[in-house]
Formats: sequence, C-alpha cells, structure tokens
Amino acid sequence: MNRISFWFLMLLATNLCIAQKIHSHNDYVRDKPFYEAFEAGASSIEADVYLINNKLFVAHEKTEIDSYRNLENLYLKPLNAVYKKRKNKHIELQILIDCKTSGEATLSAIVGLLNKYPALVNSKNLRFVISGNRPSPEKYADYPAFIFFDHQSLNDLAKADPKKIALVSFSFARFSRWDGKSTFEDAEKLKATIEQVHASGFPIRFWATPDTPLAWETMHRLGVDFINTDSPKACKDSFKVNK
Repeated sequence: MNRISFWFLMLLATNLCIAQKIHSHNDYVRDKPFYEAFEAGASSIEADVYLINNKLFVAHEKTEIDSYRNLENLYLKPLNAVYKKRKNKHIELQILIDCKTSGEATLSAIVGLLNKYPALVNSKNLRFVISGNRPSPEKYADYPAFIFFDHQSLNDLAKADPKKIALVSFSFARFSRWDGKSTFEDAEKLKATIEQVHASGFPIRFWATPDTPLAWETMHRLGVDFINTDSPKACKDSFKVNK
C-alpha cells in the first residue's frame, strides 16, 4: 500500500469514528451554555423555553427563571456572533427549542425573535427545531421555512409535511429501564422503532437515555442518529477514539 492510500484510509477511519451526531440535552444548565456544546462538536443543542410577559426565558423549571437567561442572550446572540466570525462555513447545527408554555403563543414569539436574525434563519446549515408543546402535525406547514419540528409519534406522521420534520424523538423509558452499565437486553424493541422511523425517512433520538460510555456506544451501534447526553464533550470524545 502506498503512502497516499494509507493516509486516505486513516482519514476515512477517523471520519467514521467521529460521524456520530450528539444532542446536548438541557444545554442551558452548563457553565457556558451553547459554547461548551458547540466547541465540543455537538450537532444539536437543546434549550427549554418559557414565554412570560412576552419574553422567552430559558430554564428547566419555571421557578429557575432569571431575567438575563433568555433565548436571545444564551443562544441567538452567541450563535449569530459565531456565524459572522466563521462566515457560515463548516457549521451544521440544530437548535432544539423545547416549548414549556402554550405551543402556539410560544412558537409565535420564537418566530418573531428569530426574524431579528436574518443570517441565521436564511442559513441552509442551521435548523431551529420545535419540541415540547407543538402545534398539531397538520399545522407544521403553516410556519416559516426556517422552523422545523421534533415529532414524537409514529401514528400521525402521515398528517405532517415531511419537509417540516427534523427528527422523531421518543422517551427511552417507553422501551427500557436499562441503566447503561449492564448488558442491554431490549435491543430488539429499539431496533423495530429505529427501523420504522428510518423507513419513513427521518433521523431518530431517544431522550432520558442512560448517560454512560456503554450507552453511547450501544445507541450508536443500534443506529440512533442523535445521541442524547448531558456530557457532550465526553460523549463526542468517545467517538474519536479508534474502536
């Protein structure tokens, strides 16, 4: 084997090792919201939002709301700064916004806020994905082109415009109580759902999965597209190690 072929194969192997997409769950609880996950190479970053007095606050619980910690300060301003600095190159990312308050009112406020950032909403590599309280699937198509949805059912997929669905997500507890440390015995349950979602043409995520290296590797091998984690850097680094 010549030197060029050798390095090509090494590069290919490396790319395969780091191709797994990482979802930074409850990202806003970190010391550096957005930045830690983004710098770690996460492909998806989650923020829970509450609409209160026409402002979109980011928090896990309503009692944790802080005036500075809002969607614009923690995510849109940093993201806009990154896009300006890098001129929108080599950045593929989804911001998953979990609406904790009334779906239509909260989503309307999100759309209004995003319209202040034309560079972001017009990017072909960036998606704003609505989770939590969402409109009915029949209404997905009523929202702007930059708004996508985190669908959470197989029963009504046909009612939605497929171009508006970014991914399909389910609670892991619906399928298993695995702790991420022992042998995983519920693989067939997950496989059936993963295959059904993939056959419909969508990527899949499970939330509340065990957050261990064994669990990350297991989800990867089962074909889960976005691995849910509270430790994006450690999770991403685990896929950079040659298996």
